[in-house]
Amino acid sequence: MYIYEMHQHTAPCSACGRGDPAETVRALKKAGFAGMVLTNHFIGGNTGIDRNLPWDEFVRCYENDYLAAKKAGEEEDFDVIFGIEEHIGNGKEVLLYGITPEFLYAHPELRNHELETISRLVREFGGLVFQAHPYRDRSYVTNPNENLPIEFLDGFETYNVCNKGDENIRAEAYAEKNGLLISAGSDAHAENQDVRYGIACNRRIADSFELAQMLKSGDYKLYLGE
Repeated sequence: MYIYEMHQHTAPCSACGRGDPAETVRALKKAGFAGMVLTNHFIGGNTGIDRNLPWDEFVRCYENDYLAAKKAGEEEDFDVIFGIEEHIGNGKEVLLYGITPEFLYAHPELRNHELETISRLVREFGGLVFQAHPYRDRSYVTNPNENLPIEFLDGFETYNVCNKGDENIRAEAYAEKNGLLISAGSDAHAENQDVRYGIACNRRIADSFELAQMLKSGDYKLYLGE
């Protein structure tokens, strides 16, 4: 089985990130992972990049983090896949899978981080929108018991290492009831983390397009650190 980290932050793109992209790759490889999805906080969230930059310059910072990780991945035989995490409002965030830097360059309207627009554009591109860490009850989440509108979602991050156990259980039940795709991730903000979640597949995932296909197929299992 090949294990993939589905929710990883690095510096400088994520303001809360403490991990260098290349060092993060090496740490995950050592931990037994075959690859990761780099999901740095984007313009509506806890970005470490100046939001006032022209759109192309802003996106280029995210591409540069990805390319640095990808270069290390090629050296380590480790798959690095591009994604982002975007804040929608009230502490609610989405993970975007199956996208590329080119997709972001082409859509400066994403600067407004509106869920309906994000969902439409990502789906037209063939990608997927997953609600990140549902039911997370924190001071910055104004309505933890309410989920984002389901019509704009393809999946749920049902298991997040940084969520509490009951929050993950509720997320799993909601996803099952509503026929959503599922994933698990560490929400890691540094190279090393004691407990990690992800997905386990029978084959490797080369890029964003193959990731979207894998998730849509359901041909994977959740990896919960076992």
